[in-house]
Amino acid sequence: MVFGLSDIFGGSQRRSALQLFDRTLVELEVNPKYIDDGMRYAVYKWALEMGGDIDRTMRDAAALISFCVLGAPETEAMWGPAVREARQARFDHVIANGEDETFDARIIKLVLAKDAAASDIRARVALE
Repeated sequence: MVFGLSDIFGGSQRRSALQLFDRTLVELEVNPKYIDDGMRYAVYKWALEMGGDIDRTMRDAAALISFCVLGAPETEAMWGPAVREARQARFDHVIANGEDETFDARIIKLVLAKDAAASDIRARVALE
């Protein structure tokens, strides 16, 4: 068995997690121009900090990013009210609780900082 340097230092896990993240974003209709490498690596780093199933965490992050980029009306138009309600509940939880450093709060702030959020999302959140 031959290992490369990237395998020894976790590059293989990172690469597969980021590829899954990219595929999930595309499936969720997020234009790749909104997600730069810095965003991708930040989300991956935060997902690692969460522990647990990295693939699930990356898919969950992509779903929240999709909601923030597309907005509630577009999310509902594409996937129906149940999906919109679930994603909006996650978003609303962060806003209602004034969370600032949770995984979801970081993702929302990242999308806002990159000016990629839909207008209905921007109207509900102010960056400090």
